[in-house]
Amino acid sequence: MTSAQAPQPSAFRYAVVEDEPIARHMLSRMLASLAPDAVKAWEAADGVEAFHRLMLEPVHVLFLDIVFPPEGAFPLLERVRDAGLPLPDIIFVTSLENQAHKAFDWAACDYLVKPLSPARVKASLDRIRARRAAADPEALLAAVKGLSHATGPERFTVAIRDRILVFRWSEVLYLTTEHRQVYAHTARGKVPLDKPMDELELLLGDTFVRIHRSSLVNLDYLVEVHNPAGRAGEAVMQDGANLSVSRPRMDSLLQRLARMR
Repeated sequence: MTSAQAPQPSAFRYAVVEDEPIARHMLSRMLASLAPDAVKAWEAADGVEAFHRLMLEPVHVLFLDIVFPPEGAFPLLERVRDAGLPLPDIIFVTSLENQAHKAFDWAACDYLVKPLSPARVKASLDRIRARRAAADPEALLAAVKGLSHATGPERFTVAIRDRILVFRWSEVLYLTTEHRQVYAHTARGKVPLDKPMDELELLLGDTFVRIHRSSLVNLDYLVEVHNPAGRAGEAVMQDGANLSVSRPRMDSLLQRLARMR
């Protein structure tokens, strides 16, 4: 008799919460194609059904829309937390681009903006596999190799008049948003970018930390952090800039700095 094959550490059970039937069907089909070894445990069209399902059938990963009846994603998550239920890994799937900062307050694994591309969904699945494979060195190595394409390019270009400037992300001190335009600040000056801050936060990974809705800093160029009681903090950068650190983001910044000791 042969023993049953042990489940792969990177395999997972997932659920989809989406009130639009077509969007729910399309996402489910995409996940079935890109993650054939994963199991869709259930799907729900509203927060009431999703809450009861989470109580009865816990899952490893929750693909979660933000706007759905009766109150949407964040009240649902608060209800789950208040009930003492464990939260699964959360991947938000939404047409709203301006909710990423709130989504990541819930330690979201990823934030996907509709319309979805298979490549972007696959990158998100690779992140999940890397997290779940952490207890298995061989599986982790395979997951990291699969994730390498999703960690973003080493370089970016900026077209200015008749020139194309080439930069490395590693030379960017910090990024700021000014009048809805995102700028990268480098030793060669400030240059405009064509990606929104929320997308750049996902693209740039652990080297960069979001300290404010309008700023993202490279930890390699962070010189000092001021954390006065009862007031917003400041991040002092290598070029002398003083950037505001919002109170909700101060804790995560300090935790990241603590891990660097």
